[in-house]
Amino acid sequence: MGGTLNLQVEASSPVAALQKINSNGAKCWMRSGDRRFRDLHMIPELDTRVGRPRLLIMRSKKQQGLPLLVIEASSSPTTISTYGPLASTRTGAHINADIMRWSTGSADC
Repeated sequence: MGGTLNLQVEASSPVAALQKINSNGAKCWMRSGDRRFRDLHMIPELDTRVGRPRLLIMRSKKQQGLPLLVIEASSSPTTISTYGPLASTRTGAHINADIMRWSTGSADC
């Protein structure tokens, strides 16, 4: 099963790290046709002046409310964290595995 993730990555900034995850996630999760992501959508919050940049994974039919999963980045060193109710599921484990693979330079789904 899944769980939270705290992974140090090599990236020029937290935003750069999340941009890679956002791009690959859109391709490999949201537009892939994978049934695990059929009812979900991702909202990037990368242009933050206060707080940390993050990606929110929400239910498609519930545009408001709390996210199912937060993918957040912090700096010095750049660290990617995931948390939320979806983290403890198989889908959360899949997301964490993809993030770990993408942090090594791979862009494969």
